[in-house]
Amino acid sequence: MGLRAWLVRWICLWAALLVACPAWAGEVLVDMLDIGQGDSILIRGGGKAVLIDAGIPESKVVDQLHALGVTRLDLVIATHPHADHIGDMIDVVRGFDIGLYMDNGLPHTTVTYQDLMKAVEERGIPYRAARLGQKIKLGEEATMEVLWPSDTPLRDTRSDLNSNSVVVWLTHGENTFLFTGDSEEPTEAALLANGIGPVDVLKVAHHGSEHSSVESFLAVVHPKIALISCGTGNRYGHPDPIALARYAAIGAHVYRTDTQGHLRVVSNGKTLTVQEGLLPEFRGLAARASASSRPGSSGGGSSGGHPAAAPVETYGSDKPTASAQEMGVDLSGVQASNPAFDDIGPNAPRKKKKKKGPAEAEVAP
Repeated sequence: MGLRAWLVRWICLWAALLVACPAWAGEVLVDMLDIGQGDSILIRGGGKAVLIDAGIPESKVVDQLHALGVTRLDLVIATHPHADHIGDMIDVVRGFDIGLYMDNGLPHTTVTYQDLMKAVEERGIPYRAARLGQKIKLGEEATMEVLWPSDTPLRDTRSDLNSNSVVVWLTHGENTFLFTGDSEEPTEAALLANGIGPVDVLKVAHHGSEHSSVESFLAVVHPKIALISCGTGNRYGHPDPIALARYAAIGAHVYRTDTQGHLRVVSNGKTLTVQEGLLPEFRGLAARASASSRPGSSGGGSSGGHPAAAPVETYGSDKPTASAQEMGVDLSGVQASNPAFDDIGPNAPRKKKKKKGPAEAEVAP
């Protein structure tokens, strides 16, 4: 066989492999940022970037997003208006070109919330209230769907803002993710009533508090992987030992930002790869941000720093995914109109803050 014929066969072989292995070009990355006692999750796939929540004040979410190569956010979701989820969001809104901003549509009385929504309006960012059934496409292979709140929000719960957190289901090939904000037992009951099924990766609700992750809910969703975002030595004692015991009872692999740092789950549509300890330069910052947001008290969680990055763990296959490197997506060419969001529905008017009645705390325990 001549050299030219050999090269042709080799090129054809690699072309066939590329067609047979779409994971190389079709990964979805889910990053749980290490921001202390709060939530901030970045989802990338199909050339788009979605941010769910932006942690506590001074958690440098913008700097972490830049470190991850993010240049534009196609969608930003604030699950609910507590400061440990929108504390750094105003810097995100001011620092990125954002295609669409969504929240649960429930106003709050705090300065943090009011200043944030004013910034959204001033920058002319399209706004829609998240509602049950809305769908968002991330390329051709991944879809996000809003599972809560519905048009009739939960009322008279322990925390209406928590219970009406935006809950999102992500499907990528054979893999599924559930992002729950600070949803609590009434939310989980509503999801069960709506027919929710098993999920592969669960973002544990409310930082692993005792008010979520009830046995009846976990018995149905039964995640393989559970991700918890919380601060070292936080005053709430998150994650609660009872909640951890419930996850242990179902055999879930639990990962925590307070002990393992920045977490990433890589999906190729078939297998799931978990990486921990990424962006180590922000670990100390997260601890300081958590300390500055609490009045010097301590609670549950590890008292030490984060360990060095552990080996990658893979689920769903005996082999790791074809590629677990940084995605490096160039989002500069994404159209501002975001046609993938057209099926969400018309822009919803934002409700104004209530003039009377007791104000809920900046953060619900």
